[in-house]
Amino acid sequence: MRKAIIFLLLISLFPIASSQAAPSLGAKCNKLNKVRSVSDIELICKRSGKKLVWKIANPIPGVNPFQPDPRPSSPVFTTDCDLDPLVPKEWEEFQNKLTARDCAPPYRYVVKQLTDEVPLTAQTPRADLLPISQCKLQRSDGWNYDLSRGNKLNPNTIVQIVPFATRDYPANSNPQQDWKPYLDFIVDSLTKMTDVKSNYQFRIAPKYFYIDKNLSEYNLSGLVSHGDPAANPRRHQLANDVLDVADAEINFSDVNSIFFFSPVNVPRTVLANQIGWGKPVVTDEKTYHHSFYISSYINDFKSPYWNNRDPFAFIHELMHIFNTAEDYYGDVNYGGTGAGMGNWGNMSGGRTDHLTWDKWSAQMISDDQVRCADKSTDSTHWLKPSTISGLHEKMLMIPLNRFEAIIVESIRASGFNYKIPTKQHGAIVYRINTAQIDENTIHGDGAYIICPTNRACNKNPDPQFRGFRYATAALKLGDYVDFENIRISVVEAGDYGDVISVQKVNKVIERN
Repeated sequence: MRKAIIFLLLISLFPIASSQAAPSLGAKCNKLNKVRSVSDIELICKRSGKKLVWKIANPIPGVNPFQPDPRPSSPVFTTDCDLDPLVPKEWEEFQNKLTARDCAPPYRYVVKQLTDEVPLTAQTPRADLLPISQCKLQRSDGWNYDLSRGNKLNPNTIVQIVPFATRDYPANSNPQQDWKPYLDFIVDSLTKMTDVKSNYQFRIAPKYFYIDKNLSEYNLSGLVSHGDPAANPRRHQLANDVLDVADAEINFSDVNSIFFFSPVNVPRTVLANQIGWGKPVVTDEKTYHHSFYISSYINDFKSPYWNNRDPFAFIHELMHIFNTAEDYYGDVNYGGTGAGMGNWGNMSGGRTDHLTWDKWSAQMISDDQVRCADKSTDSTHWLKPSTISGLHEKMLMIPLNRFEAIIVESIRASGFNYKIPTKQHGAIVYRINTAQIDENTIHGDGAYIICPTNRACNKNPDPQFRGFRYATAALKLGDYVDFENIRISVVEAGDYGDVISVQKVNKVIERN
């Protein structure tokens, strides 16, 4: 009995090694495909030669998660065009192809949570604000005819991608693997951009559907702008030729939009990004009255038509494809003097994240995240950063009439705005005119930044900010805007966002 007690004491002091001990990378394991988690990193038991060893379950090429990342954890950016030292490996080549003169787009969506710090200023209760219905501006049935039909980008959008090959560009690879990084970027970005529950789906068929024609015959090279209406008949011809082959094998019954992707060996001198519109596209299950998209692969770096803003640029194009948002950079690129939103908002030059106005239009943010304020009543509003993660109040809207409103949102470094430097942080104020947006007499008309009244704000490209128009438009603490007998000012600011005061004043400022 005494010996048994001593033995048990020894066992408690020197525990026998068990199969449950934490595995280590490269160490032996005993059950094929068994998965264990070590420091939140999944290891899987795999065969290596004649042995079973622990390997990383989902390896990223060139990255060992057990070794510290030598890159800075919080890089400091001086402009939104700076190269990103934390660029994901799959997009590193894209960034490396940019020259010093180019503006590097964001290649990742940076998720940040709202800080625990809160402002001292109390805000006006929602019960004292206008009902949200008074902030839903009237829309006409102009270029964005899809809005009235409900065919717009939304959190449950389903896109069916139909891969195709031709006589001059055959394919023997799997399109689901070929296009995976691109589609992963799109779905991941949209999901992270969207505060409400979402289920974006970009389905792609497992094979390239062969059409017995030459792709070059359609004349849709990079010389043809995707906005060129003269190319629409050729776009529709290509789409119909592909569907003639693919329609029988794809069920389009729950699909919102159709894209057509070529093999990865197609250069942009033969096929560039194209948006088709103006005529319906018909499948066995349904008819599509809105736009569709055609694209060759995005990494044709040798082509003079390579888009150095991909894959980020597609988030911009998606708004066009679904006719959910127009460009907002004014007519300055067409010989006019209006600069619209400058470079604030993705639809204004494709450098920054989307405006809250666009996200609300695409149902990425909910009505509960919009504060609708009366222009004739003083009120105070705490706006959380527009790109912070979560169902926070992010947009202040002051309706002026059925078609116009003033919008305020808070800019901080997160989301696709993660490279916006501190000197550009603040609250941007802009005016939306849906009558002008929908009429579309000038491409890029209908949204206008409102500069601070108490200091200078230049609409021209600012060399200190790599050509950013209206670079200094964001209101800082103490700044204000006087517009339409309304004073909008920042009374408190921090990482938590901006506290905005709305006051009725008697001074009328002319519209920009």
